[in-house]
Amino acid sequence: MLMLFPKKVSFESELTDKQLKKSFDRKIIPFKARGSIIEVSSFIKKYKTAEVFYGSRDGSKVRMSHHAPKKTDGSSATFYGEIKPKEEGSVIEGKIMLPVATQIFGAVWVLCVLFFALVCLATEVYAGAIAFTVAVVVSVWLLYRDMGKTKKLCRALSEICKEENNKN
Repeated sequence: MLMLFPKKVSFESELTDKQLKKSFDRKIIPFKARGSIIEVSSFIKKYKTAEVFYGSRDGSKVRMSHHAPKKTDGSSATFYGEIKPKEEGSVIEGKIMLPVATQIFGAVWVLCVLFFALVCLATEVYAGAIAFTVAVVVSVWLLYRDMGKTKKLCRALSEICKEENNKN
């Protein structure tokens, strides 16, 4: 599955918003990336062999990502959302999407490779046009694939919302 567009998700809970925030804090390893690729890379190296959920919470705003063992997945799908109170319980609402930096890089990269394909086509270098077209398809697949992150994030968010997680 490709992550070309954000996926809206919502998870309801019988927990109060305060209990849900505590449950969220217990589930994730606190990490707030400040835009540095090196910072994310060093964090991922620290948890190289572990499957972890990491992110941050600022008041009711939450952010959560998933790291798979032995993967460098710092630019994969991330949940950006908010914990909101309801009449009975609370809800986590938000979007699962690629980080903005990944989207911008992917768009620029694909446009450049597509431009080269069109240049080759215009100059009648058909082998080059085919090669660059294949490169566009492979680039889209590599840059925008989901790798099962959406399912794992949704499963983790639904576990956070279950009342059993709040006991202790």
